[in-house]
Amino acid sequence: MALTAREDEGGPLAGAPRLLAAAAYAAREADARVSAALNDLFVPERHRPNDRQRSAISAMIDALVEDLESDLRLGLIERLGETAPPAIGVARIAIARPIFDRAGVLRERDLVALLLARAEEHRISEGIRRIAAADPEPAGATPLAIAPELEMPYLIAESRRSDGAGEPTLSARDLPADLLVRLAWWTAAALRDYLDRASPLDPAARDESLQGAVFERLAAHDESQTLEGAAMRVALAGPADDEAMFEAFRRGYFSLFVANLAVRARVDYMSAFVIATDPGIGALAVALRAIEARTEVAASILLQMAAINGLSEAKLEERINDYLDLDLAEAREAIRPWRLDRAFRAAIADIGRERRAR
Repeated sequence: MALTAREDEGGPLAGAPRLLAAAAYAAREADARVSAALNDLFVPERHRPNDRQRSAISAMIDALVEDLESDLRLGLIERLGETAPPAIGVARIAIARPIFDRAGVLRERDLVALLLARAEEHRISEGIRRIAAADPEPAGATPLAIAPELEMPYLIAESRRSDGAGEPTLSARDLPADLLVRLAWWTAAALRDYLDRASPLDPAARDESLQGAVFERLAAHDESQTLEGAAMRVALAGPADDEAMFEAFRRGYFSLFVANLAVRARVDYMSAFVIATDPGIGALAVALRAIEARTEVAASILLQMAAINGLSEAKLEERINDYLDLDLAEAREAIRPWRLDRAFRAAIADIGRERRAR
């Protein structure tokens, strides 16, 4: 179990002040528990993460914070040299995460969306591969149509999707640049908070070193090498036709399937991901119709996604029939709002959320 640098009961106090701080801390914790219960109890079941998602997201947050904190600690040690506090070099002493938890900064919508997406992407990819492995008459493999210079970066990024135990992972290398910036500065601020309380470091040297470590980490980030970025580069290079899309899907390269769908539907990656992972497969059916996927390709994809999402045969049959009845123009119009600027779509969702709350 990792040690933490948190001071649960008010910091380096002693005697009566320490006891008073402990009482105040207990009151805050009791209120926090009630707030957490309220948030959880009154969320509709269909919107509540399941136990597996919770476990995966929690593990990914731990690993992500540790990954980024480790990078900044190393940068700090390089800059401070012998004046670096010993605790900074002890990996098992967690510094940032307890501070993050107290500050609530990880309640970040973009971060949670990315973690949930990675957990879902992993679940679906593994589900597709299990279906393929159980097929008594597997279809002959068609080579993935990937340019050699793009194949290795994609496969490397794909290999980061899970750890040695087969669980989903998310490293700092796979973060969008804007989210990495926020997390990096939060981590620096958490380290600064700890050093301010626990070491006699010169404040100017501390702040300059932390800032330099963040700048170095951000400069090294290449967003095109994220899993999503690598998949989009492959899809944009083409061909993004039915064969390429289905082969990526059939092999469990779900990120590449989503990227192909994004290119053909002319939406961004995350929009295509939301469409592709609709638990009821309705949005996916509409998108496949909008891009004019061949019926046999669409039916096979919908069949497997229905199985992975636990839909009944009756619901699958309903979706297939609706797909066949859907007019192409109607399907394209249904997809059109997904092409709007992301900020515009977020604003529309915010206004709709406020109106529904009345």
